[in-house]
Amino acid sequence: MADNCIIQSFIAASTITEFALVSIDGNGKVAVTTSASDKACVGVAQRGASAGEPVDVVISGVSRVIAGGSITFDSASLVMASTAGKVVTHATSANYAIGRIIPNINQTSAAANDQLSIVFTGPNNLIP
Repeated sequence: MADNCIIQSFIAASTITEFALVSIDGNGKVAVTTSASDKACVGVAQRGASAGEPVDVVISGVSRVIAGGSITFDSASLVMASTAGKVVTHATSANYAIGRIIPNINQTSAAANDQLSIVFTGPNNLIP
């Protein structure tokens, strides 16, 4: 299977946890994304990092993320950012979808703090 992820290295502006969504700041560093309306979300951190350390970020492609609440895959295909860089079901106006869930036979739902796979696309699907 081909690996079609695009990974970019950034410097952490603050502590980042593994598989957290991250956003670019005014200094070109990344910090954990905390809002579904954050259009500066650039990807998913692939490991934890402390402030000032380099961190690899999937800026396009498949990555694991952490659920911010209960998600049922057959009723939700898109996810958005939540608190602490986690994802929740995409809903409500003025929020950006950042990716699409990749369900599989072994995982059809996720509870809070579970890992799940998504295709990260960036904040490009604003619900009017």
